[in-house]
Amino acid sequence: MNPLRRRALVLALGMGSTAALAAWMKPRPADPADRLDLDALLPERFGDWRIDPESVAFVRAADRRGAQVRMYDQVLERTFLNDRGQRVMLSIAYGADQSADMQLHRPEVCYRAGGFEVGTPNAAALPVGARSLPVTRLVARLPGRPEPITYWAVVGGQLDQGRRPSLRERLVHLGQRRRSDGLLVRLSSIDPHAEGAWQLHSQFAADMLQALQPSSRARLLGEVPHP
Repeated sequence: MNPLRRRALVLALGMGSTAALAAWMKPRPADPADRLDLDALLPERFGDWRIDPESVAFVRAADRRGAQVRMYDQVLERTFLNDRGQRVMLSIAYGADQSADMQLHRPEVCYRAGGFEVGTPNAAALPVGARSLPVTRLVARLPGRPEPITYWAVVGGQLDQGRRPSLRERLVHLGQRRRSDGLLVRLSSIDPHAEGAWQLHSQFAADMLQALQPSSRARLLGEVPHP
């Protein structure tokens, strides 16, 4: 075999190997059986809370609100009212694909894009049974509308700590070749007293999580093991 043909063969083999490796590394779609159904997730009444009859309770499909960020498959939005007349607004956004180009949009980004003045996000701990759930708290403001916010995110069945994954974690995820789903749980209320609002959020979250089926509670708390 002459040198030119040998070089061409080596190049062809190299390109074929690269294409095969790229195809193998391409993430597999998330299993449809693992996708979350927000419509069936939460009862209309639990603990001291019920859906506010003056608010609209629905699940938006991706073509309504989620399409604005081209990622969410479902967005659950409900307002709950307790016997003392206190209200908590709940939003759960779910996306089946959390690949590199489709990441959860945090409230500090979304609210700012909506014209709100957004305060500095702060890490906090939300008591849930025997454990503390790491959450983020901040205050968004429009004139006459101060809105304290508590939120947390779960990606691939694990709580998102808001940090970049390590090289080992990225390699493990790459080896699994699966796209991770993601959800973001946001609680907020209209209240000029942020500390009191955050205490109300903690109470609401505890009651809500207690009312969920164990499998749903595990999804919202990031207790689902990686496949």
